[in-house]
Amino acid sequence: MTDQLPDLEIYIMKANPEAVHSWLASLFKVEIIKSAAGHHHYRCNDMDVFLNEGAEKNFASLWFKQNDTTWHTDLELARAAHSALETEIRCSAEGWKEGDENAASDNGWIKLNKGQEKSFEWH
Repeated sequence: MTDQLPDLEIYIMKANPEAVHSWLASLFKVEIIKSAAGHHHYRCNDMDVFLNEGAEKNFASLWFKQNDTTWHTDLELARAAHSALETEIRCSAEGWKEGDENAASDNGWIKLNKGQEKSFEWH
C-alpha cells in the first residue's frame, strides 16, 4: 500500500478553468477564493487548491496544498483528472519530500493521454 502524499500536483494540457472548476465541484464543496489572470485559488472542503494556467508551456498546474482526498499519489489524481477532463495530464512518477528538489526529475514523469499511460522525461 502506498503512503498518502501530503500534497498533490498534476499538470493539465491547455486547461479550461471552468471545466476544472466543474470537475472539482462534482467532488468537493468548492469556494472560489481568488480567480484572476490565470491564477485560481479554490477552497475544496478544507483544502487549498490552486490552478496556475501558466505553470509550464501549454500546461496548467493543479496543486492540492493539503491532501485530504481519497487519492494517495499524484498518479491517482492524474487518472481521475484524465478521465473527467479528457485531456492530456502529466504528473511525477513518484512523490517527493521537502528538501529533495530533484526527486521528480530523477524519478521521471508519467503522461496520460487518450486513455494510455507512458513514462517519459520532461524538462
